[in-house]
Amino acid sequence: MKIIKSFFSLYNKSLEKTIRTKRLLLRLRRLSSNRIYLSKGEFKHTNNSVLINIYIFNRQKYNYLSKLKNIYLKNFLTKKNININIIKTLKSIYIKGLDSLREVNKDKYLLIKAINIVEKNKKYKINTFKSLSNYTIYFYKNLLNLTMKKLRLYFLYKQLIYLNKSKLNYTYLRLLKKHLENLYNKNVEFNLINLNRFYLNSDILFESVKLKLTRNKRKMRKILNKIKDKIKINEKNLSLESTTQVENQLNQINDAKLLKNIIFNNLKYRHVSGFRLEARGRLSRRYTASRSVFKLKYKGNLLNLDSSYKRLSSVVLKGNLKSNIQYTKINSKTRIGSFGIKGWVSGN
Repeated sequence: MKIIKSFFSLYNKSLEKTIRTKRLLLRLRRLSSNRIYLSKGEFKHTNNSVLINIYIFNRQKYNYLSKLKNIYLKNFLTKKNININIIKTLKSIYIKGLDSLREVNKDKYLLIKAINIVEKNKKYKINTFKSLSNYTIYFYKNLLNLTMKKLRLYFLYKQLIYLNKSKLNYTYLRLLKKHLENLYNKNVEFNLINLNRFYLNSDILFESVKLKLTRNKRKMRKILNKIKDKIKINEKNLSLESTTQVENQLNQINDAKLLKNIIFNNLKYRHVSGFRLEARGRLSRRYTASRSVFKLKYKGNLLNLDSSYKRLSSVVLKGNLKSNIQYTKINSKTRIGSFGIKGWVSGN
């Protein structure tokens, strides 16, 4: 699993140097949230092959897209025109600048007279066209430099987004596949599942909490409260009529698209019904932590709706595992000491 994580954490040093003003240290890079989050791999072995199931949340792509929107689209976007093109906006700036320069060249005589009337008492006067033409050329050069800088940054971010997407393509994954096939002496198959929300998998959720606490342990309460607010819990549907209605619809409908939508909307454990987080260890604000701190955050509940509310039969797994709950246990350390995180996420 370390090999797979190291592959998805690769970056282009030359591109990031041009974008960043300060060099990012390796220690801070390991703790940054600008990455592709991976869950623990589910390895299914057969005689000839290995199937690897991994859940992915691509936070890096969302960060690059948000930077592009904040830099270039902040002054031009409206609620109606959200899907505006960046190159069109830069062209509009360029055209407006040229129009203003043309108007200045038309009214040179009036400008020279007005400036000389205002500045009669001063020594400096504009008697020739050279000073005004130099000013217009200087303004024109600055306009070109600004537009070129913005275009260059835009294409650099586009390259970073392309590199991020290429990690999930088969052309680059086959290099990782060859390396793993040499280790296992079997055929390797990947099943990568992209998640739209980071809290849909417990490993990804509590990995992000761990990184934030190691980076900013002084803001522990704020971090835990923000994560509690971000997690959206679905309302309970306790009616038994919904299951019977779905069965009747499946028997009556013959359209393939409608059947897919009905089946997808009624899949189990699609939505989060609750979570519970326990953080324990050296998490105090002082640099000398004499005792450990314990914090608890929860939202919703961890009960199974089918067995506890609807009184229906539910799937039973081996050991202490439950079909509706994901459990993670991770630890980390700071300069004061170590701390651990336990977490549960339930679905319905």
